[in-house]
Amino acid sequence: MAEPVRVNARIEAVTPLGAGVREIRLHAAEAPAFLPGQYLQIVHGTDSLIPFSIASAPDELPHITLHYLAQPGADDAARMDAILETESSFELLLPCGNCGFARPLTRPVLALAGGSGIAGVRSLLRALLPAPVAVTLYWGAAAAEDLYLRQELDELASRHATFNWTPASETAAPGCRTGRVGDVVADDVARGRLNLRDWEVLIAGGPPMVWGTVEALRAYGLTAAQTRSDVFDYAPRADLWD
Repeated sequence: MAEPVRVNARIEAVTPLGAGVREIRLHAAEAPAFLPGQYLQIVHGTDSLIPFSIASAPDELPHITLHYLAQPGADDAARMDAILETESSFELLLPCGNCGFARPLTRPVLALAGGSGIAGVRSLLRALLPAPVAVTLYWGAAAAEDLYLRQELDELASRHATFNWTPASETAAPGCRTGRVGDVVADDVARGRLNLRDWEVLIAGGPPMVWGTVEALRAYGLTAAQTRSDVFDYAPRADLWD
């Protein structure tokens, strides 16, 4: 994959999406091409990089969309809040990561997203649907009202026969499976509804979500060779597959 380069980006708009998530729309005239599923890093100061999934498709360049959910007490959130309060432009480093998917898809994709981790999956869906193979998504959050792209995903599923998705909530809610995403998928595997061997797997979320999902699914046959996640690049854990 191409080496990441630095480019300048201008903030065009910051818009609430719901569940505390804000859409940050950027204009980056010199941004290089990327693959859906890759991420970027915002350059802050001289030595600080803030990773962000890209929520827009490559063909939307020079416009780039990010989804931002501030995590209380997190250093990256404090830096990002400062940027949004004081800056109208900043530098990006992109494309980053090894999670890029090329069109057309040749193997079915099973995507598991937690919270605002849906952003990277959104890029993939916007770029690669309609797909000749199955694309299945499980998206979970702490509560059903945190699934802020639910209408958009329902519309995609209604338009594309090869795409389907399952909402999950850690608190019981109508129309949602109950539990964390990894546990919901594990339940479907255990009940014979899903066979992990059939899929290329993308796990999208913060490090704790990705690590917990891998740990939940390894017992059901998930392998390192079939699994991709941005977290493996920017927050690797040496013992994850031991």
